[in-house]
Amino acid sequence: MIKKISLLILSVSVFIFVSCSDQKNGTVSASTVKNDPEAFKIVSSKTFGKSFNFLIVSDWGWNGFKYQQEVADQMEKTADSVGAKFVATCGDNFQVSGIASTQDPLWMVNFENVYKGLSLQTEWFPVLGNHDYRGSPQAEIDYSKISRRWRLTEHYYTFVKKINDSISARFIFLDTPPLVAEYQKKPIEYPEISKQDTAKEIKWLSEVLKNSKEQWILVFGHHPVFSASKKHGDTPEMIKRVKPLLDKYHAQFYFCGHDHDFQHLHEKGKNVDYIVTGTGGETRPASSNDLSVFSKSEPGFSVVSIKADSMRICFVGTKGNIIYSYKRSYK
Repeated sequence: MIKKISLLILSVSVFIFVSCSDQKNGTVSASTVKNDPEAFKIVSSKTFGKSFNFLIVSDWGWNGFKYQQEVADQMEKTADSVGAKFVATCGDNFQVSGIASTQDPLWMVNFENVYKGLSLQTEWFPVLGNHDYRGSPQAEIDYSKISRRWRLTEHYYTFVKKINDSISARFIFLDTPPLVAEYQKKPIEYPEISKQDTAKEIKWLSEVLKNSKEQWILVFGHHPVFSASKKHGDTPEMIKRVKPLLDKYHAQFYFCGHDHDFQHLHEKGKNVDYIVTGTGGETRPASSNDLSVFSKSEPGFSVVSIKADSMRICFVGTKGNIIYSYKRSYK
């Protein structure tokens, strides 16, 4: 009897220790997430079926070091198995100080020679991050004239993709670093920031959203609107200037990086799901808050799969494992 009681006490102690450890590491355990039959399995050609699929990677520019090459290698396998249409990036394409020109050797050691798999020789749609602004953001734009896959043609841009005969998706890519006051105060570190017309960008975003008739509206930027991370967290300028437009015009998703973890956040009573996918090269400890649906620190990328009336996003690790899966309709 005494032995059984001792074992029970030990089991409870271990449970409490693990639970506290999860909270300390800022993760939301699998038991608190909606059950998905595919969650925590391996991504394969059968995972999504016949869908419009693409990948998202962010904060990836580490010249093949840290976890960048491992993430890139798995991206190649996953892009091939799911038939990825393109790759979207959420900035910090070149750590730590951007690039100098279109002929900068970093293009080879950081991009071309890292994401070299055949399945990744598709269109890449990037945004600019704060580290990209430490170099020449214009050089990243100009590289679109040289590369067959690098499609950063403007500081901010939009396009539409047809999902089927009746459903379309609007993709909107923002230039968020100029919106953040912190960088405006550092002209030596970020020499190109003050040259950007943020009022013009916000007006452009408002017009694009207002005139969008597509069933799906997906917005991409580097800086989070909401984030539970203790490193950066919420971006007040994004909450003030971008969030009201996302709410007003019924965007479904805002994707970003900047914080080096996986997060899904949702504001109660609102339409927008906020996704942080900043683990393309380096990870930092994850945290959670009242808006957190899921958070975890693990290197990887995201797969987005769009069907006629539903969309699914999966956080994927370097072994092809599905870390987290979420599905919703556009209505």
